[in-house]
Amino acid sequence: MPRILGGFDPCLDDYAKTFYNRLDVQKALHVSDGHHLRNWSICNKELFDNWTDSKPSVLPIYKKLIAAGIRIWVYSGDTDGRVPVLSTRYCIDTLKLPITKTWRPWYHQKQVSGWFQEYKGLTFATFRGAGHAVPCFKPASSLAFFSAFLLGESPPSSRFSP
Repeated sequence: MPRILGGFDPCLDDYAKTFYNRLDVQKALHVSDGHHLRNWSICNKELFDNWTDSKPSVLPIYKKLIAAGIRIWVYSGDTDGRVPVLSTRYCIDTLKLPITKTWRPWYHQKQVSGWFQEYKGLTFATFRGAGHAVPCFKPASSLAFFSAFLLGESPPSSRFSP
């Protein structure tokens, strides 16, 4: 993958378009039957104009999942212009969840990779220097973060975490 300069990769749209227009990817995401491709693009006007399967808010879904004991991790790139970190924090605050670990940095490769706060049933984290498509901007940090989730651990909160 080419180096991302200044937090922006001009080829990002091309990578995403190539990836999401693969038949196996569309089948895995349940947007295709595995035989017929759907034409995916970053700003697909047909998709956005005809989208009817979206709730105005995912917060009621979060409440149900938390009540069922399902762990939820929400994350945002701190340079995301589409879904700002502060807006996400305000939304999570409306859930009135008890805080179990206060706002603190998390680390990857001995560097601050972002900040996180844990609530009862939900963890919210940021990724330093990442835009909307966090794994494209910060693939190594994303893998470390997701690995911690799969292991049932908090994001690494020490500079010297493995």
